[in-house]
Amino acid sequence: GETDGHAVRSDSPVIRKFQFPNLQSIALALFLFLFAVYLLTYSPRFHSSDGLAMFATAESLVRRGEWDMDQIRWMGLQQGTFGLDGHLYSRKGPGVPLLALPLVWLGLTVPAWGPATTALLFNALVTAATGALLLRYLQALGYDDRVALSVALTFGLATLAWPYAKTFFSDPLAGLGLMAAALMLLRFRRTARAADALGAGLALSVAVATRYANAVVVPLFGLLFLRYQMANGQPATRNRKSPISNSRAWVAFGAPLVAVAIAIAFYNVARYGDPLDTGYLPQESFSGVWWQGIAGLLVSPGRGLFLYAPVLLMGLPVAPALFRRHRAEATLAGAIILAHVLLYGKWFMWHGGYAWGPRFMLPTLPFFAVALAPAIERGCASRGWRRSFLGLALLSGLIQVVGLSVHFELFQNRLLETGLPLFAPITFFHPRYSPLIGQLQFLRPENLDFAWITDGQVDWPLLLTLVAATCVSGWGLVLARVRARESPQPATRFAPYSLLPTLVVLGATAWLLTRAHTLPPTDLRDAVAELNVHTTAADAVITATPEEAAAFAELYKGRADVWGLNAGGPSLDPDTAAALAQMTESHSLVWWLPNWLPPEQSGVELWLMDHGFRAENDSFGRRRLALYYFPSQPLTETTIGVTFGDTIALERVETLTAVRPGDVLPLVLHWRAVGVVSDDYRVFVHLLDGDGNRVAQSDGVPALWTRPTSGWSPGEGIEDRHGLSLPADLPPGDYTLVAGLYRPLDGVRLLTGEGADHVSLAVVRVWREGFTFRASTPTWRD
Repeated sequence: GETDGHAVRSDSPVIRKFQFPNLQSIALALFLFLFAVYLLTYSPRFHSSDGLAMFATAESLVRRGEWDMDQIRWMGLQQGTFGLDGHLYSRKGPGVPLLALPLVWLGLTVPAWGPATTALLFNALVTAATGALLLRYLQALGYDDRVALSVALTFGLATLAWPYAKTFFSDPLAGLGLMAAALMLLRFRRTARAADALGAGLALSVAVATRYANAVVVPLFGLLFLRYQMANGQPATRNRKSPISNSRAWVAFGAPLVAVAIAIAFYNVARYGDPLDTGYLPQESFSGVWWQGIAGLLVSPGRGLFLYAPVLLMGLPVAPALFRRHRAEATLAGAIILAHVLLYGKWFMWHGGYAWGPRFMLPTLPFFAVALAPAIERGCASRGWRRSFLGLALLSGLIQVVGLSVHFELFQNRLLETGLPLFAPITFFHPRYSPLIGQLQFLRPENLDFAWITDGQVDWPLLLTLVAATCVSGWGLVLARVRARESPQPATRFAPYSLLPTLVVLGATAWLLTRAHTLPPTDLRDAVAELNVHTTAADAVITATPEEAAAFAELYKGRADVWGLNAGGPSLDPDTAAALAQMTESHSLVWWLPNWLPPEQSGVELWLMDHGFRAENDSFGRRRLALYYFPSQPLTETTIGVTFGDTIALERVETLTAVRPGDVLPLVLHWRAVGVVSDDYRVFVHLLDGDGNRVAQSDGVPALWTRPTSGWSPGEGIEDRHGLSLPADLPPGDYTLVAGLYRPLDGVRLLTGEGADHVSLAVVRVWREGFTFRASTPTWRD
């Protein structure tokens, strides 16, 4: 039958497809099988800064309801642009972050899982769904389910769809949106229902929101929509309105696109003050060498699509047959492919950066795969053609296995050792630099990029579970195919024999995520566990290890505002200094998870020490976690004027005189050396109750262990900052704050001129809601 608007017989495959909904069971079984395969090759790590940026946006939305990605602020302008409010925002479309929200939320909610590893299932689900939609699309075009299933499996296992199913790039979702839009329009062609037009518009909106460049294909779908409306002479369409008067369908198709355009405009205004400013930098433009980009995307050794998926070549000789049989659909597929080649061939980074193959062509793979349907049909009648197809399909599958087995950054980093500039054109066009060959040298156990192997050590129970899930889901797919062939009667949408594969795949997924959640280093897990217990949504957390950004996000379950800052040395860049000032204006408690640098060599910690009050400083193996307090109200200054041991004078103190239980009590001691100090003394600060019992303390070398007293020069003034963490159950009342100095070798305290071993600094009132004070005695308020 014809599906381009001409007459269609009542017994045509198009009509037959909608009479037999048992074919939906095959689509479900295919989805489960592809997803199980993708679980087997799943990796618990992000493969690109693009993916990390989109995940950070989704994470911020789930944790705090904000759009920024300040938790990877160290990345700077690599993936984001600073907004009017000073926060860093991703330049990528909001499609992936929004649709990944359920996975991120699930990872935060389930105790044994984490948001990062759970979010990394996203493209496995998306790619498996794309394969299922491709199957349905081909069935709707009239191909029998054997051909449709073969094409869908080829797409899912013999093209770049497989390696990208383990990444967090946006390209797979863009492909799903385009494929879903094509399928919904094909349904609309038969039904003329506004609901199908709405579905097409929604799917196309997802594609545009995912990658803004997909706006160029919207007119292509609009023309196809018009073509379908103009179809006449079909039994199912005789009573249709004209395309001009059928405004309801047009509104249904266009409303989601208009809504997304308006939402993106408001999103841009909120971030950058301009509805057309998406955050992309001026140098990120369509300024590439066009012929170079086109050739590179299609045939170059470094990025050529037909070298990374040679099975797609089988669709070229049968493309005319596809066009004769399905003119409108073949035209759409060809136009989408051509639009991507021309558009991204002109992009300044047409190669896609650190990636496996031409990732910008990934959304076109389902439409390339459509052309394989007549090739498979021809293979059924020709042994030579069948052997050629199977040979290329096997080769393509092996190429994908090479690409997904080892992180592609290993070979990309090796290219830098040649001395060539990053992404030099010769690295894409000379076979010597092709990843297709270079990737092979890294195929060693210690480099394998799978969740079931770490540093060459195989987790056999997990591996066997994932293999079992793949086998069971494969059995379910075979059974669904047999049942669909044997029974022409309608079946339920969820066939009973789908239950076991579904349960097995869900169980394997749960174990995989539980196993992946335990992979970060033990000391990091212990430090973040402390944060999970003590942080609140009002706090801020600073991390300084970019290579552990995903691991921290995986472990942290709290809702605090997380900032990832560049802490590479003792000096601060202007952006980091501005970020610290901005953060401490809105957060009183700032938790600091430093890198390996000691405090005196870390510009971030030096700033925190100079402006805040360190209340805690705990170690977890090689990891350290500190808490700094930044009071929102000014401190009260009191003159002390006491000299210890005739050499060290405490001139004045600044502190708060009223705090609540669980707060941090800040104080600044202003010391001055009045003579030569020969020994190293330590400062103690105690908060005492009415009976003289110590309820909180700070103890250490002055100025947070950076200014030993033996190094003080006569007349030199020292500012010594302390933060006392008060117990959360501290009873309300008046407490006395005292301080002094002692020699750590023997514990002997320096005495004042009056013979005292400490000096009283202030009376601090601890209060709580519901209490009132009479004569310094707390009572319940009636």
